[in-house]
Amino acid sequence: MPKFSIIVPVYNCEKDLPKCLDTLVGQTLQDIEIIIVNDGSPDNSQAIIDDYEKRYPHLIKSFAQENRGQSSARNLGIDNARGEFLFFVDSDDYVETTTCEKTYSFAMENGLDIVCFNYWVEQDGREPIYCDRVLQKELPIDIKYVIYESSPCTKVIRRNVLQDNGLRFLENYIYEDFELIPRLVLYTQKIGYMPDAFYHYIIHEGSTMRQKTYNKKLASIYFVLDSLKKAFENTKYKEELEYLYIEHLLHLSTLRYLDYPEGVEDIKRIAGIMKKDFPGWRKNKYYKASGIKVKVFCELAVRKQIKLLKLIMKK
Repeated sequence: MPKFSIIVPVYNCEKDLPKCLDTLVGQTLQDIEIIIVNDGSPDNSQAIIDDYEKRYPHLIKSFAQENRGQSSARNLGIDNARGEFLFFVDSDDYVETTTCEKTYSFAMENGLDIVCFNYWVEQDGREPIYCDRVLQKELPIDIKYVIYESSPCTKVIRRNVLQDNGLRFLENYIYEDFELIPRLVLYTQKIGYMPDAFYHYIIHEGSTMRQKTYNKKLASIYFVLDSLKKAFENTKYKEELEYLYIEHLLHLSTLRYLDYPEGVEDIKRIAGIMKKDFPGWRKNKYYKASGIKVKVFCELAVRKQIKLLKLIMKK
């Protein structure tokens, strides 16, 4: 059994894929397998995959499928993984070559099932932005995990946590990471944080979450939050669940919908959900610790002051 299965879903990434794969085959810990799933890429990605698999047959095994989306590709990778830990890497991103070695040592030393770490955000040649995942250090680790963790890429996860509980990424939706990753706390609380920034997240303007035209898939947020609500509402994480609605629905989704004329009805829908399901949301302790800009935004959003919100966001 290798120590890591690194799962890489690929779609139209011929430009960035070589750099990504170079940082994976160059890992200082070589007891790994790299599972590459080509999700129906029409570009030259498959030729690149074939070349790397030929050069590194002891590390790489590849699969190809018709285009079914990132979640489906990740799930295929999970189904074929043999590693003790899973590490999900997007094909347009890259990682530090010491990631597997250092996270594995940390996990073994501390008896952990999930190791979270920091990352860099890079965009258009601008100065990289360092993102600290060890915020709110005074919070219990499981609470911090529920509130702040939604990406599968900024952590390594013991494979058995997913396999033994039949957990997979939600397919045919966006926000699929957000639907799964916070829920892992219900299956293990052996979670730790490292201060190292191992992951380099590359922002592209054409991604689903940054398109200039309205995308009906943005409505996935309702289904995803409802799934989290069903998972958390009868647990000790009720206030954390409420905060996820405040931050990801009232704040971030409203902010996203402001970009589109079609989003007006969604903003009204969001305000209705908050008033109906979380009437006391203003008293949420995590929200109360938010900055004044977030509070003003959320208050205007729940009051459906759309014109004022747009005016504020232009400044």
